[in-house]
Amino acid sequence: MEKQTMRRLLTAMALLIAAGPAAHAACKDEVATALERQRKTSGFRMKTKMLSEQGLVDMTVDYVLPNRMRQVITSTTEPKPVETVIIGRDGWSRIDGEPWRPMHPQVADAMAAQMQETLGENQEGATLGDFECLGKIPVQDQQFLAYQGENVEPGPQNLSPGAAEKPKLPDRPVRVIYVDPTTGLPMRSIFARADKLDKPIFEATYTYPADIKVDAPPAPGAPVDKPAEKK
Repeated sequence: MEKQTMRRLLTAMALLIAAGPAAHAACKDEVATALERQRKTSGFRMKTKMLSEQGLVDMTVDYVLPNRMRQVITSTTEPKPVETVIIGRDGWSRIDGEPWRPMHPQVADAMAAQMQETLGENQEGATLGDFECLGKIPVQDQQFLAYQGENVEPGPQNLSPGAAEKPKLPDRPVRVIYVDPTTGLPMRSIFARADKLDKPIFEATYTYPADIKVDAPPAPGAPVDKPAEKK
């Protein structure tokens, strides 16, 4: 009888251990599906807020897939908007509405690579990391499906005995992705301390305008089209 009870306990423990990773794998798959769905849209707008050494930084980025981006950045220390347009490997920039200037090829290449990294983020499931399902969470009177992932810093792994069993700190950095349960598209993403999700260090919100577009700026000296005068 004792052996039978022990066998049942071991079987139950084995099921629990197997269920844990499977549940996390399902959550990770749902996040990967949402990000893949975003990449298959014609374009989207990302508005971010980030706390930095320069104070609050606001950024709006329009992405038109596969390789177009328009970015506008303002900050507490630099309130004048800095605009950048990237199309393929070409780039242009301007400050506070001044004439557009071509970017240095190396800088344009770096920004183009960063754009592709963002648009192609987590194409390989192995790079996505683990996520757990938090269920539906209200955000500004809307209900989103939330997924929390560990913000693992790059660096050597801690292979000391018992390191994997150490409890996670309540103030550890995490990433949370919010998905619209109807469209399956990401609507919000934050980086925050696990115990302060309402005070994110970084926040991005996503919208999907039907008329979003990114065009090359006019060449220096080219005439600017003016709206027709009303009669």
